[in-house]
Amino acid sequence: MKSTMKEITRAVLRKVGLEVRRLPATDEAFERAYIRGGRVPWSFGYSQAKRKFISKIITDPNLLEIFLKNDNLPEQFGVGFDERCIEYPFLLAHLPSSAKCILDAGSVLNHEYILAHPIFSNKNLHIMTLAPEGNCFWYKGISYLYNDLRCIPIQDNYYDAIVCISTLEHIGCDNTIHTGNEAHRENRPEDFVLAIKELRRVLKQGGSLFLSVPFGVYRNLGMFQQFDRSLLTRAIEAFGEASQVSETFYRYTAGGWQVATVQDCAKCEFVEWIVEAWQHHRWPDSIPVEPDLGAAARAVACVYLVKE
Repeated sequence: MKSTMKEITRAVLRKVGLEVRRLPATDEAFERAYIRGGRVPWSFGYSQAKRKFISKIITDPNLLEIFLKNDNLPEQFGVGFDERCIEYPFLLAHLPSSAKCILDAGSVLNHEYILAHPIFSNKNLHIMTLAPEGNCFWYKGISYLYNDLRCIPIQDNYYDAIVCISTLEHIGCDNTIHTGNEAHRENRPEDFVLAIKELRRVLKQGGSLFLSVPFGVYRNLGMFQQFDRSLLTRAIEAFGEASQVSETFYRYTAGGWQVATVQDCAKCEFVEWIVEAWQHHRWPDSIPVEPDLGAAARAVACVYLVKE
């Protein structure tokens, strides 16, 4: 009876141009649900909890100083969160405030809580990706380019800094999940070299390239490849002459994320079930729980290159 009355009420209100809507849950409510559920990666509330965690990190000068110096992270840092909780603070700790013209090669910055960081104020920021996304911040003065990183439609020596975070591994792979375009279903994993050369071409002399990739045992996972030492070396060599080359590795374990050596990371494996879910648009009825609460990459290589 109660359900019937609700339907009648809604029908009457619709006739006079009104609508009954459920108020959206707050981020805090999502986060509480995530915590109650055991903090399982990709479970209900995960995205909101991760966003809150990253927002806190990138506005904490003490933590950013740790990333700047490549020092050890606090214990239990980022338990259950994916590699974005490493990549964003690493980037923001190292990105020169003097860089006025920036290319986001891959659209990792295209989130309001990231773009709200003071370092992006008064910048000429271009975001380049294969196809339009749901987020669009044109009113912030951001320019969007929809093109392939293997053929960047920008003149030589244009950008002060380029950000290529968790993007290089997708070049030449199956990117239909991002665009819906069958033309982007490729199997050309060697093409990351072409993208690196293009990034160097559009970077000014003395400009900085910030690069990160999932790292560990080499895997071609269809929609991307996990880099090993050999592939990462090839990417750095493809960049050519550099006045500065810096590599920092972070590894995920049950104790969270921590700075590590390349040897520590060499045998790390990606959480494969989430790749299947992403690639085939099929979310499991029950979210698998990894013993270490791993979310995606279990190691990430963060590279900083300065064009000579």
